[in-house]
Amino acid sequence: MPEESERAPSIRRRLLAFLVPALLLLVGCAVVLSYVLAERAATTAYDRSLLDPALDMAENVRLGANGPQLDMLAQEQEALLYDHEDTLVFQIRDSAGKLIAGVPDLPLAPPLQAEQRPLFFDAVYKGKPLRVAAIRGASGFTVQVGETLNKRHRLVRETLAAEFLPTVLIALASVALAWTVVAHGIAPLGRLRSQLLARSPHDLRPLDERNAPVEIAPAIEAFNHLLCQLRDSNAVQQRFLANASHQLRTPLAALQMHLELLLRRELPGDVHHEIEAMHIATTRATRLANQLLLLAKAEVSAEQARPKSVVNLRTLADVAVQEWVPRAIAREIDLGFELADASIVGDPVLLAESLNNLIDNALRYTPPGGSATVRCGTRLREAFLTVEDSGSGIPEWAHQRVFERFFRIQGTPGEGAGLGLAIVREVADQHAARIVMESTAGSGTRIVLVFSAVGVEASRSSDA
Repeated sequence: MPEESERAPSIRRRLLAFLVPALLLLVGCAVVLSYVLAERAATTAYDRSLLDPALDMAENVRLGANGPQLDMLAQEQEALLYDHEDTLVFQIRDSAGKLIAGVPDLPLAPPLQAEQRPLFFDAVYKGKPLRVAAIRGASGFTVQVGETLNKRHRLVRETLAAEFLPTVLIALASVALAWTVVAHGIAPLGRLRSQLLARSPHDLRPLDERNAPVEIAPAIEAFNHLLCQLRDSNAVQQRFLANASHQLRTPLAALQMHLELLLRRELPGDVHHEIEAMHIATTRATRLANQLLLLAKAEVSAEQARPKSVVNLRTLADVAVQEWVPRAIAREIDLGFELADASIVGDPVLLAESLNNLIDNALRYTPPGGSATVRCGTRLREAFLTVEDSGSGIPEWAHQRVFERFFRIQGTPGEGAGLGLAIVREVADQHAARIVMESTAGSGTRIVLVFSAVGVEASRSSDA
């Protein structure tokens, strides 16, 4: 498996890699801010309540013969300092620092600068953190009341809990929104990809950039420019191939005619043999030129394609079979047919040439005494055209490769150039048809072209 760093760049990942951490950072900042505000609110609220017992005690300090004294009963002190959650302690010292009442080991308050002006500070008493309120009386004594932090911590937790859940929900909603926004933002790229994948290899029309976002419009414009260059290059190549093939056919036909005339004369055996070999080579070159011309015609891009019409495969196949019967008889091959009505929309010229190539291949690779059968019909709202032979067959590993140009299985007899089935595939692509190649029980080959049927009732013919 490739490492994460070796993955292809992704716009979605790059956007989410920026948005998600930014949202999480905002959530973290919100949590910290909520904690600070909750702690400040709890401190302010409970400091005010902590000041009340300190003020009450300060008001109950009386000056006696022995100095300041707390004029408050033990029950009153207990009631004043009672709390069901926290522990409260107090301490009163005179101006000289002498303990008047309360616990002796409560930490001393910082120096107080003014009378009746409270001071709040944090301290530790018997290992527990305290919040202490200190106030200075008129006669110089100091009252301190300390309280543990249980209520304060509970209030902070409750405040955080009350704010954390909405914050988390908002964060999750923000991540989902970010994912949706990113998906919506890059949706035009997905549509562009689907549009390109839906095209045939020969469809070089420019992409529609009218509704394209401005961010990808330059890329589409550059891609359309490339398509324009490919169309021009393809057109030049097709013109060259068509012109060269057309120019070759005339001298090759003349040369073939002259060689046929020579073969009718009385010639020495060795000369006759050489001229016969020249005639075979010329015939092969003529067929190759014709196939190249047909291939150039079949490779026309979508916007330059010949107008299509409704074609009945039965009529098309009947004409082709009648033309090939004499050649099949000459090769001692039984050429049969099982035809039923099957109408499709297509180019009758290209379809006829495709069928002729299939029949030609079947006759070339079927030994004398064999058979070839042409079938057509409809099945499940699809039209099919089949050519089956009883030849030596095609190995399963080569079922796809035989449709490549100039591919021939090593050791295959015959004079083919490897273009016949390539032409069949090009014509099938032009008609959005699929090709099925099967090996028959008698080691022969069956090639089926499947089209979308139109204009006829689907019959129950079978492709045996």
